[in-house]
Parts: sequence; structure tokens; C-alpha cells
Amino acid sequence: MLGELGNLFIALAIGFSVVQMGASFYGVQTRKKRYLALGKTAALMQGIFIGGAFLTLMIAFFICDFSLLVVVLHDHSQLPWYYRLAASWGQHEGSLLLFVGILSGVAVAFSLVLKDPYIRARALTFQGLLVFCFLLFLWLTSNPFTLLPFSLPEGQSLNPLLQDKSLLIHPPFLYLGYVGFSAPFSLALAALWGQMDGEEWATLTRPWVLVAWSFLTLGITFGSWWAYYELGWGGWWFWDPVENASLMPWLAGTALLHVLRTQSFYRWSLFLSILTFGFSLLGTFLVRSGVITSVHSFAQDSERGAFMLFLIGGLMGFALFLWTWRSPHFKSPSLNLFSREGLLFFTSLLLSVGLATLCFGTLYPLLSEGIWNEKVAVGAPYFNQTLVPLLMPSLFLIPIGALLRKEKTSLFQLLILPLTGSLGALVFLLYIYSTLVLWTLLGCVLAIWILIGSLEAFLRKRLSIGPTLAHMGVGLSLLGISVGGGLRHDETKVLQPKESLSIGNRTLTLQEVTQGKGSTYLYEKAILTSEGSTLTPEKRLYQPQNSLISETAVLTNGLSDLYVILGPYQGNNRWLIRVSIIPLAPWIWIGGLLMAFGAFVSLLSRKKLLVFFLLFAPLPAFSIETANDFYREVRCPVCAGQSIADSETPAAQSLKEFISRELQKGESPESIREELRQRYGTDILFRPPMNQKTLFLWGLPFALFFLILIGFLWKAFYSRTR
Repeated sequence: MLGELGNLFIALAIGFSVVQMGASFYGVQTRKKRYLALGKTAALMQGIFIGGAFLTLMIAFFICDFSLLVVVLHDHSQLPWYYRLAASWGQHEGSLLLFVGILSGVAVAFSLVLKDPYIRARALTFQGLLVFCFLLFLWLTSNPFTLLPFSLPEGQSLNPLLQDKSLLIHPPFLYLGYVGFSAPFSLALAALWGQMDGEEWATLTRPWVLVAWSFLTLGITFGSWWAYYELGWGGWWFWDPVENASLMPWLAGTALLHVLRTQSFYRWSLFLSILTFGFSLLGTFLVRSGVITSVHSFAQDSERGAFMLFLIGGLMGFALFLWTWRSPHFKSPSLNLFSREGLLFFTSLLLSVGLATLCFGTLYPLLSEGIWNEKVAVGAPYFNQTLVPLLMPSLFLIPIGALLRKEKTSLFQLLILPLTGSLGALVFLLYIYSTLVLWTLLGCVLAIWILIGSLEAFLRKRLSIGPTLAHMGVGLSLLGISVGGGLRHDETKVLQPKESLSIGNRTLTLQEVTQGKGSTYLYEKAILTSEGSTLTPEKRLYQPQNSLISETAVLTNGLSDLYVILGPYQGNNRWLIRVSIIPLAPWIWIGGLLMAFGAFVSLLSRKKLLVFFLLFAPLPAFSIETANDFYREVRCPVCAGQSIADSETPAAQSLKEFISRELQKGESPESIREELRQRYGTDILFRPPMNQKTLFLWGLPFALFFLILIGFLWKAFYSRTR
């Protein structure tokens, strides 16, 4: 049933994407408004049907519909419900449907947001072409609704590496960034078709670029955090080809953001808009083609890769041909290279050089094997020695570009404060650490330079709050990378219970190693204590894949991380324990979040920003679940509707002690809830579980909210059209 419904939705979406593309194109050519309106309506309809298809796939994973091939290969009835939902985009077919869904969402946003009917129709023509091409690729090679002739009793489960809560947010954010850059791509082609004015185009395009760039930044940040704590090597970036595939459009998008507002860069910004989405498509190809090996890859199918390469080549070939043909007709004012605009142009060129280096290094192993039949590995040493030095000058220019203006104020006078701070940091580091690696030293000095320079530019009202936050995020991330990489301490020791390991000024004691069973895995858990804190690194054997995965334990105070890994069993009741102290590691991801937040703030006026803070500032107070919060969730077994927080009975006290003990051991609240349900039944908790029987209970409040919201928006729209 769900398979047939999903296929119907995709077929209808293909049809409406053709109507969207054809009607919009014909409406522009003939200037007939009814065709322009038809293109807009078709965009809304194909968005509804693609959304319906993805919702159908999520339901199939949630209820474990093992009549669908993709569900059999990637789902399991014992998976927690949130992993079953995440599995709907944790594989090639489902993630491609999500990709197309976001493409369709951009088209729907165009139809609702763009006011000029001809600009909207031109953009919908190209966005419709993208939706149609990828829907066709999905339908012909990667249909997520392929039915089996029979229904199987159980599935093969989700990839163990992806059974992590970061999967709930990392891929959707990354895709919103990747696919979000289709908006400036389509708007650039619309501008080339209609010869739009440069200032009008930049004003129209900038919000779309900011949204895509902020989501891509968030996706990369969460992916980096996932690699740090999930893969168990204590690093935050692999220089893996798929990681590079996300960094390439991010660099191109960063260059685009910095030239978008200047009329002198109109043609260059059009080219960067095309190039940025082109690198997003290249990343899609690398993840799905099977030409590379990566923990992030979704597919290993060369035939699908060839189809996708042909599709991407055709789309980008057409876009670049249109730019080559039409852009020379656009006039741009002359550019003074020794000005703020010239500095921005130079920065974008530096980023483009870094982008080219990254692309070449990522693809070179493929070229070497294809041309010379010789395998070459290109990894961290290459990129650290090429890309890092190339990007250093662009980082150095951040405060200069922020402070430089046309007024005849001495630039040196403006830079005295960041220069003094940077030199002070240099002297301090050389005094404390006489043997620092050069890149660590330069990174720390550059980070201080960026932080102080950006803050001064804001205080002098030469930089608004959004770019200031983004630049300071760059500085914080750079400081975390430099200090964490250069000043980390590592220690490895074989321990048996009650033995200790010392690292820096901390001592860790191995208390015991326990074994048990999780939802889809067997685990071996070490319990280590350090200064009143408990760390519980694990090794998990996932079934049915028979895959052994390490789960790290990370204890942070915001200034440094204590990072612990349980190594292999050494015999005689002894285990290998690896421990690292990584200073300022959390700042890497704090900086990434700050960059994305800065881009988001740039979208808001001061009035909207104040409303945002008033609405959402209280939320962090509720983000940490304390033991007392947990007590209020648990029903006292012998009381009449009281929680154990409000009860003094022995049964309530016993449950409080159990919950407190499990939390101190490092058990997650969800695993404690599950154990309580198994012991006492589901009614022991005031929070009902989310399953098929309670889906209506959980969904009704949100459904009512959206019904009210839709009614309000409809009323507002109707009142404006009267």
C-alpha cells in the first residue's frame, strides 16, 4: 500500500514539474499571465506531492514496512523510533528523495516569496528543470518505493555508524545547505536570461545565500562533532573526500557572500552562484557514485554514478554556456584594487584558489588511477601543507576588510589594537611554550587578530552584528583548532579494575568493566572516575551486521575535553585505555555555531532580532534534563497520580535512588526510561512512549497548531487581496 502510494506521488510530482517548467517558460516568452500563474500553481503542487512521498517513506520506516526493499535493507524492528525515522534519509534512495524534496521546497518558496511574476517564472523554469532531472534520476535508478514480491519478517538494520543522535540533524542541515544553493543558481540563470539589474539581483539573492550558507555551516559543524566523538580518534576533520565535498561549496559560498553586495562584481557573483551549486552537485556525485571509499558514502554503484555524472555535466555545461554567452553584455563599474571592494575581490580569489586546491587534491586519486593506472592516496599531510597556507592570507585580511573604508582615516591607526593583541599573544605563547609547532603559533596569533579586529570594527560601527558574529566564530574555531591540535596530551595504558592512569593534572581510575545488551547491540562498558566525574566509554557489537564500534566518552568544561576510549581486552582482566586532554576543543564547534548564527542574524532587522531574542532566549534554561526533572516524569507506583518527586513513600525513594545511580553511571535518560517500562509497565511514566498507538496523541497538538497557522495565513492573504 505505502509503496504504491509513494510511487503515485513521485509520478504526479514528475508531471507537475514538467508543467511548472513548461508553463513558466512559455509564460515569459509570450507574456501571458495565465501561464505564469499555472507555473506557480504547478510548483506548489509538485512540492505537495514530493512532500507526500517523503512523508510516506518516513511512515514506512516508522512502522517497519518490510515489503519495501529499502526498508528491509536499512530498518529493524528493535531500533528506537527516532533511528527508524532517521533511517529514511540514512541511505542512498531516501537521502536522494530528501535532496529532491528540498529542491522542490526552494521552488515552492520561489512561488510564494518572489513578487515580480517574470523573475519568479524565470527562476521557476530553471528550478523546475532541476527538480525534473533529479526526479527522473530517482525514478529510473534509485526508487525508494521498490516493492518486494513478499514481506520479510525482519530487516538488516541501519548502518551502526549512523545509529547516533547526530544523524537526526546533521544530514538534513547539510542537505538544506547543499540544495539551498540551488536558489542562487536558478536566480543567476534567471538574471542571465532576463538581463536583470545587478543591484536588484544582489538584493534578491543575498537572503537565499545566507540561509543556504548558514545551514551548510551547521551541517559541517555537526558532522565534524560526529566524527570527533563517534569515530574514536580524537580528531575533528579527516580530510575525507566526502568531508571535502561539503567544504568545497562552503568555500565557494563564502566567496559569493563577500562579493554579493558590490556592483563591480556582478558577473563574478553570477559565476560564483553557478559554481557553488556545481560543487554541491559534485559532492552529491562523490557520495553516491561509488568512485570513492568513505564512511560517509551512501552508494557503491558505478552505473548510477555514470548516470549522475552525465546529468551534472549537462546541467553545469548549460549553465556555464549561458553565463559565457550572456554575461559579457552586463556592464560593471571599474574596480579600484586598493580599496575595500578590491580587498573583497582579492579575498574571493584566495578562497577560489583554496577551493581549486581542495578540488584537485580530492579528485587526483581518481585521475591518477584512470590515466596512469596508479593508485595515489591524498590525505591530511597534503592538505595541511597546501590548503592551510593558501587560506592563511584570507584569514589575515578579515579585520583589514572590516575596518577599511573610503574615509581618509589611517588604516594603521585602526589596526593598532588587533596588532597589539596579536603580538602580545605571540610573545606570551613563545614565553610559555618554547617548542610550539609553527602552524599552531600562527593559528593562535591569527585567531586573536581576527577576534580583536572584528570586535573593533563592530564598535566603530564599520561592521554590523551579523558579520561580526560570523567573523568571531571563525576566530574561535581557528583558536580551538590551533590550541587543540598543538597542545593536546595523549596517554595510553593497560589497566585492570581499581588501577589508575595519570594525564596532565588529572587521574582516572578504572572502577569496573560491565557487559550488557542494548536495543540492537551487545556492549562492553568501562566505568572510569576522575575528580567526582564518571566516564563510560564502550565497545558495541551491532547485530545483525556483526560490526564492532567504539563509543567514546567525552567530559568537557567548555575550556578543554577529557576524551576516553576503551581499547581491546588484553587478558587477565585488563583493558587498554586511551585518554586525551584536548584544550579548547569545544571552541571549534562553538565557533561553527556562531558563524551560522551570524549569517542568520544578518537576515533580520533590529526589530525582528529583538523579538527573536525575547521569544527564544528563555529556551536554553530548559535544554538540560536534571534528576529532579526526571523524578517528575515518573509515577509513584503506590500513590494516586503523584510523581516520585512529590512522594515520600519507600517505593518513590527507591526509584529516586535507582534513577540517580544510573545517571551517575552515565546511562542516558532514554535507556533508564526503557528499563522502567520493562520493570513496571508503560504507565510508570507520565510521558507516554511514541509508537503507533500513541501517534495520534503526540501528533494532534502539532496538527492543531499548523491548522491554526494555515487559517491565520489564509485570512491574512485573503484580507490583502480584497
